Amino acid sequence: MRRIVAILLPLLIAAPLMAQTTLGLRGGVSRATVSSELEDDGIQDARQGVVAGLDIAFPVASTVELRIGGAYSQKGTTYSAVASEGLDGIGGSGSIEADWVQGSALVRIGTPRDGGMSIGLLAGPWAASLLSCDASFSVNVGGLGSVTESASCDDATKSIDYGIAAGAGLEMAVSGGLRLGVDLIYSLGLVNIDDTSMEDIKTRHLALQAGIVIPFGG
Repeated sequence: MRRIVAILLPLLIAAPLMAQTTLGLRGGVSRATVSSELEDDGIQDARQGVVAGLDIAFPVASTVELRIGGAYSQKGTTYSAVASEGLDGIGGSGSIEADWVQGSALVRIGTPRDGGMSIGLLAGPWAASLLSCDASFSVNVGGLGSVTESASCDDATKSIDYGIAAGAGLEMAVSGGLRLGVDLIYSLGLVNIDDTSMEDIKTRHLALQAGIVIPFGG
C-alpha cells in the first residue's frame, strides 16, 4: 500500500497545477475471475462485484490526457465441482472474495470534446494492495445435506498485485463544463498472487463504470 501511495502522490499533487485538469468520480459493477487450474477445468464462474473511485486527469497533448486514479475493487472468483459418475447428488462449490485498493495511471486518447461528446481509448499500468481475502467452500453430500466452511485467505495471498489495463469510454457534456463519463475497462494481473506457491493464480477483472467529470484549475 505504501509503495502505491509513494508512486501516485507526487502525480496527484502535480496534476492540479496543469491547465484543464478534471476530477472524475466513478462507480460501477464488475466481473472478476482468475487464471488457474479452475479456468482450465471449465468449472469457474465470475465473482460479481463493485468498483468505486476517483481520478485526476490532465492533458499532455490536444487529444491525449493522463488519468491518475485510485479505486476500491472487488476481485476473486466462484467455482463448482461435480462428483464422478456413480456419485449422483454429490458436488461442491466455493468462492474466493478478495478486496483491493488499486491505483492506476491510464493514458486516454480520444476525439476532441468540442462537439459535446468524446470517445476514447484507455491503457496503462495499475498496482493494487490487498485489503482482505475470504474463501468459502460448500460440499453437498446428497441426502445427508451439505457442509460449508469459510476462512480468511489473507496469509495465502500476496499483498501486492500489479498489471496492465485497457478499455474504452465516452464522455458527454451535461451542463457547463460538467460531463458524464462511462468506461469499460479490463485489468489483467501479471503477478501470481498465490503466496503458497502451490498454484499459479493471476487476477482478471472487467469493470463497467459511470460517473461525473468535473473541470477545475486553469
